[in-house]
Amino acid sequence: MATNMQARLQVAKQASFISGDELRRQFEGDWHRADREHGVNTAAHESREAIRIFLEQVYPGEQIVGKGMGEVPTTGSYWLIDSLNGAENFSAGDEYFATTVAWVENGQASIGVVSEPSKRALFWATKGGGAWYADTKLSVRAVAQLSEAFILLGLGQQEARSTSVETITRLAPKVRQLKGREAPALELCAVAAGTHDAFIHHDLESWDWMAAKLILEEAGGTMTDPAGATLTLTSRDIVASNGALHTELLAALKA
Repeated sequence: MATNMQARLQVAKQASFISGDELRRQFEGDWHRADREHGVNTAAHESREAIRIFLEQVYPGEQIVGKGMGEVPTTGSYWLIDSLNGAENFSAGDEYFATTVAWVENGQASIGVVSEPSKRALFWATKGGGAWYADTKLSVRAVAQLSEAFILLGLGQQEARSTSVETITRLAPKVRQLKGREAPALELCAVAAGTHDAFIHHDLESWDWMAAKLILEEAGGTMTDPAGATLTLTSRDIVASNGALHTELLAALKA
């Protein structure tokens, strides 16, 4: 890996630890459960500021975008972050939430880091450098039949749930297990790590999936939209798999 990209990776990791530690501090406070919406908003803001301040100190002048930080560019290079991925879980007192940091070049991540604050651990990848969880290299599970697949599915926000229910109806009779955890970045990383074989979600934003997409692909997985087309920064619906299942999974979603 080029020296510059290695330095950026270390910065992305450190930013992820800093923001994850801030989320953990917010999560462990009792006050946020009295007013859950305020607690989530405060936690997301403090985590976002922690990332922003750190990145601006190391790379002053570089663009930082994400939820609540302006429009995501379609060209150029910038940092794309999600300061609280899995906000509903956080609100409910469930530790299954994450932060994400991606270095994006012309619409594609060159570096992706997903922090798991509850374990103070990182999933990470660089383009062409493999995918890792801490110091363990990741690889998708070699399952080639949908009937043997463990699949994650996000219900999403209220407006997307009718589509999600239709997906459940199509897939439930055809797969070994179907469940949801409602933290898209971590669920994508679960496919990369081989604990699950596919993940489907409707109505996401690019900051929800950009960092984790690189991790999944570097672990041998595939990620497209439900029609099988390449994702763009404006893609809202995603289908991710170990690769071997992808064609059958896409067909099942249309059946």
